[in-house]
Amino acid sequence: MKPILVPTDFSRCANNAMMYALEVASRTGQPITVLYVVYPNEGIDNNMYDAFFVDNYVQQRLEGMEKWVKKFTRSPHVQHVPVKLECRIGFPVSTITQTASDLGASMIIMGTTGASGLRGVLLGSIAGGVISASKLPVIVVPQKAVFRNNARFALATDFRFSPGKESLKILRDMLNIQHTGLNVVHVMTDPNQKPDLRHQHALTEKLDTIPHDFHYLHDKNIVRAIHNFLESTNCNGLVAVAHDHSLLHTLFAKSISRSLAHHTSVPILVLHDH
Repeated sequence: MKPILVPTDFSRCANNAMMYALEVASRTGQPITVLYVVYPNEGIDNNMYDAFFVDNYVQQRLEGMEKWVKKFTRSPHVQHVPVKLECRIGFPVSTITQTASDLGASMIIMGTTGASGLRGVLLGSIAGGVISASKLPVIVVPQKAVFRNNARFALATDFRFSPGKESLKILRDMLNIQHTGLNVVHVMTDPNQKPDLRHQHALTEKLDTIPHDFHYLHDKNIVRAIHNFLESTNCNGLVAVAHDHSLLHTLFAKSISRSLAHHTSVPILVLHDH
């Protein structure tokens, strides 16, 4: 079965992403691969003598990862989840996406913020970079997010959504394991704009058997409207679709995602067009 890739920098936000990933894996039967990215100059002083100790440094990181993972796998309901460790030298975005491709991962689950400096692998900009570079579904988990059953997800859409089979499967699986449905949310920045039912019917056909309903909001600030909707409806997750000039592009390209992630406590499931 395809693994879930979980990048870590041992930060609190990475801790939360790991706990969330274990909850998902325990319900889907998938294994987890934890990845730590070692920067090319991390742990050495950039001279020939120190370079010989890179292998030792990587081994130390692996030992640290093993201890880190044990903290989260003590609970009886996740002890059965297989967890493997990967430590690779490189830069975060390219290494995370390449590792996911090499492993044939089903999705990437990662934090939205992390430590500062060289070990700050999971910064918001890195999450945004992974979303842009990878065609896999990505779940970004804010530090305050918790896995909950029976709380609906919100799909923020501009109606230009052409999901592939894999994206629909991941969405359906996430809704099924949390025993919930989908609120489709469209934000209209023009106060006089009215819903286009043709778009609504077209999206309903694409979502197929996924249970959903539609909600239309008027607000010039898209992020504010989505945040307020998530809070008022007690949603457990936000679903967005990555394509150029889409709502997701608006959210991530201008660092608005950082604002949204810092003000919400729900995970964001990012899907890609077919």
